[in-house]
Parts: sequence; C-alpha cells; structure tokens
Amino acid sequence: MRLSMYLSREEERMLSGELGGAVAKAVEVLVRVGEALGADRLIEISHAHVSGVSYFNIGDFGLEFIEDLQKIGARFSVFTTANPYSALVNYGDTSFKEEIYVKQLKIVDTLRKMGARSFTCTPYYVRKPSVGEHLAWAESSAVLYANSVLGAATNRETGPIALLSGICGRTYFGEAHRGVPAEVEFVVEVEKPEDPSEAGAYGLLAGEFVGESVPVVRGLSNYPEYFLKEFLAAFATYSPTYLAILEGVTPNYSRVDTSRAEKIVFSRSEISKAYSDIGSCSSPLYLVGCPHLSLDELSYVLSKVGSVKRGEFWITVGESVSRHLDIEYVRSLKILPGSCAVITRLDLLGVDCVITDSAKALVYLPKLAGVKAYLVKRDALLKMVTSSE
Repeated sequence: MRLSMYLSREEERMLSGELGGAVAKAVEVLVRVGEALGADRLIEISHAHVSGVSYFNIGDFGLEFIEDLQKIGARFSVFTTANPYSALVNYGDTSFKEEIYVKQLKIVDTLRKMGARSFTCTPYYVRKPSVGEHLAWAESSAVLYANSVLGAATNRETGPIALLSGICGRTYFGEAHRGVPAEVEFVVEVEKPEDPSEAGAYGLLAGEFVGESVPVVRGLSNYPEYFLKEFLAAFATYSPTYLAILEGVTPNYSRVDTSRAEKIVFSRSEISKAYSDIGSCSSPLYLVGCPHLSLDELSYVLSKVGSVKRGEFWITVGESVSRHLDIEYVRSLKILPGSCAVITRLDLLGVDCVITDSAKALVYLPKLAGVKAYLVKRDALLKMVTSSE
C-alpha cells in the first residue's frame, strides 16, 4: 500500500498486520479516508463512539459487517461507547416481528463482545472528556457537544470510521483536531430561550442558516447544560459542521476573530413556527429523551410524573443513567435505557404521531420513524401525560 500520509513506527506495525488483521484493516481504511480528506497523519484517541447500531438503519449488511469484524478478532483498544438501538418494546398490544428483535439484539451483543461499554447518544454522561482530548465520535449531537461545550476534539465521524477507530485507537487528523478557528464567517445571536425545546428550535434556525460554516453563537452562556445539548443536537440536524463556538462556554472562544463576520439575531417570535398545533392523532406517543436525558433531567421528569393518565409515555436514557433506578420502576413507567425512538420504525407499531420536547426529534421522526411529530415545551408535555382530560 503506497502512502502519502506519515505513520509512526507503531502505526506501521499496525498496518503491516503485526497487531492482527482487524487492526491492520482499521488502519488501512483510516489512512485512505484521511488521505482523501487531506489529513497528513493519524492522531491517537482515548474514546470512540460508534453510531448506526439500529437494525432499521444498517440492516443485514451492517450486522454482517460487525459480526465479520468480531469473528476475525476485532476488539476495541480504547474506551468505546455506542449509540442507542431500536426501542424493542410493545406499543399497546403491538410488537415487532421476532426477526427484528433477534437481529437487533445480535448487533448489540456483538458490539458488547468487542468491548462496547454503554449504549447512549450522550456518551459524555458515561465518560466526560477533558479539554483538548482527542476522540473519534460519530453521533452528530455528541460531536457538537464534545467540541463546543467540553473543548475536546473529534471529527464528525461516520459510524464505520468510529468503529474502526475504536479498534486501532486512531483517527485521521482532521480540522476538528486543530482547535478553534482563527475567525468565523457568521455570528448568531439568540434571544433568551425559556425552555430546552426553545433552545432546540433556535438550533434548527442557526444550523440551517450557517450551513457548513463554524459560527460563533451568542446568548446561551449561563444556561443549564441541557439547554446547550438541545441547541446543539438540533443545530446538527441541518448543519454538517463539527463545531459551534458558544460565547462564554466553549474553551478558547475569546481567541476567535468575529470582526468581519456577518451577524444575525434570531428572536423568540421566529421560533414560534416550530410549535404547530397538534393535528388529528388517534394514537399519540409522548416522548422525552432525545438526546438522552441526564440524571438531573430524569429526576426532574420523574418528580412531575407520578402516573401516566393519557397515551403512552416513553423516556429514553443511557444505560449508565438508568442504573440509578429500580428495574421494576423502569419497566412500569417505560423508561427505555439504551434505546432510541427516533431510529425505531414506529409506524410499524401503529403510532401515527409523536408529541415531543425535542427539536431534533421533530426533524428526524418523519424521516426515520415514519410518523408525524409535534414540538411542545417540556413542562407542557409532562402536564399532558398526567392529565386525563
């Protein structure tokens, strides 16, 4: 294999097969991808996060790919987490075909055998990276959170690249690993979100406006971290970039030159269009936890919901967060650890709409789950499920 990329002696040994065939294949692919993207070297990572583990997303070919790697001895060489999988629960009396359960659980089991520690879209609640730490994460909302809030460094990886990075402990040295840019093209200012769903609605507007550019965002300092999480998750649905520099939050934000940047202000009146009236919906699902709730958020939700009196209410969290709860309580209230409703074919379960507090879910549910979605504020949603009217 002819290379233009510099490799260390250890990486050359990996590529030659001295550390096994799976490691050699991982390095070979990372080098080829890195060279195609202009990277001149690989970078050692401490945490990989794999996306694309829902059977509805990757199908039989994805399952076979993961199983084939595991069969040739692939093991994660660094701390590795993975995205949530499909929600394997009944909706009322309706369930998926047994084949879906079996194949989804095979994906999860194979990744666990390779060393995956936890299944969640919020891996920073499992292990919080430090400033400047190099990662290989593939969940878009987690990438933006790691870079923008924590000051870590990760490319916006694809699922297979993050998987291979976890095996060999390397990724290509992309732009994200160089730190914050010297200047930006856009400065986006938002007007005081009063609810995490409003922060998400601003994220949709900002992400669509800036496109591929890295912006500076003003107006989100001194907010709880879950407001930032919702903003960045929604931002990532429309923008393919790896970073939004949050003024007052992102480490080293003050080094960025904004003197020549185009400035735009989004007011609260502009996010009102995200909250459309709930249309005809005979079998609604109420959903919180996209991205997965923190322990503090979960505690708040549970403090407001004694019992569910209307419809079905799903709460999605990471496995590490659910360990703080009694398992019977988890089952009775439909707290779904390690699961994601958005990448579950809810239409096959008879769900015709989802009412959620997540702007990210608002965008993705029609595309991935096959159902209509409506955005409401978190407290309003909690009042809906606890009211019999």
